[in-house]
Amino acid sequence: MQQIAWKNFISQERIKDVLGSAFESGALGHAYFFCGASGTGKFAAAVELAMALLCTSSDQRPCYTCPSCRKILNFSHPDLHILMPLALQKEHRSSDGKLNDEGWDFASSTVKQRIADPYRKIEYSGIPTIPVEWMREINHAVMRGPLESKMNIAILDGVDYMSKESANAMLKTLEEPPAGTVMLLISDRIHSVLPTILSRCQILRFSFIPPEVIRQQIASRFSVDPNDSRMEEIIYTGSLGQSIAMFENPVEEVSKDAAEFWRLCVEQNWSLLARTIDRLSALDNFGIYEKLFSQIIRLIRNSFLKNFSGTENYIMGNRSQLIELKMCKTPEQIEGLVELCEKAIGQIRVRANISLVLVNFGIAVMEIFNGEKQ
Repeated sequence: MQQIAWKNFISQERIKDVLGSAFESGALGHAYFFCGASGTGKFAAAVELAMALLCTSSDQRPCYTCPSCRKILNFSHPDLHILMPLALQKEHRSSDGKLNDEGWDFASSTVKQRIADPYRKIEYSGIPTIPVEWMREINHAVMRGPLESKMNIAILDGVDYMSKESANAMLKTLEEPPAGTVMLLISDRIHSVLPTILSRCQILRFSFIPPEVIRQQIASRFSVDPNDSRMEEIIYTGSLGQSIAMFENPVEEVSKDAAEFWRLCVEQNWSLLARTIDRLSALDNFGIYEKLFSQIIRLIRNSFLKNFSGTENYIMGNRSQLIELKMCKTPEQIEGLVELCEKAIGQIRVRANISLVLVNFGIAVMEIFNGEKQ
């Protein structure tokens, strides 16, 4: 039996083994849910699995050279359907609010960019959403069945962005897809996904990527020396996508703000916290706000892992910036803190009032660490 020759999907050996074994034995499930931190390879895995399933080569799959593989790379294969969040502008919708030709072209070009560089983090210029008509279009294509091959593949990226209407449009198809259908759902925030969706999927959790793998990937991508001094500041994220973004746009100031904001919350220093919130709110940059909470998640993770042996691959040893976690010592408690950050990120993505987001987050942290309502 043929095996998958992973090329662009790096690390994640356990995931490769699970998917590769199912592929080799012909026992792939009809729906998988890929979850884990952003930039750990979920989209790369989905695209490469789809290529392997649709590849026509009798030798290596995916071969990247047959007509099927080339069509996938150009997002033109009729049996591969991809959906992802879009930051739509006014010119992308017609007067009735639906996607117009320019909107569909924008969706197609965004997907092509994602396929070409699956580890690069998407920078949104507005509020990202998943158009319900796009979901309905994919439902129709899945229920119609394959046109060129024996398989019909749907990759649904960012399902946590789905509106209730979009999720409902997908549920029946997800529950009873036609034979030969494989649906691959992706999310960085599993807690934000409806249980009715999760219950219909096999869940695969993507782990952090080891720092030395990230080092080699960054060195190759940017043609720099693997021992470049900048490497030590970015390779311990566990996420190739985050490390790429940090190499291109250093986040020293955001990192300092994240640590300071957290400290003031834990110490219940309302006076200085209010000043910090006023300063941060004045930045009026939603990209920075999302990076702030993403950095807090990283600080929480590093500070928790610091307590355990065998985690040196994922933190910077004595160089890691640490924060106070007080009595939060169990994975469940840490998960609760991360959920707070993810909730804040979700609010930022829909352009909520940033002052209220920061204040509510600060109050929630104070209540957790001090055991009383603020």
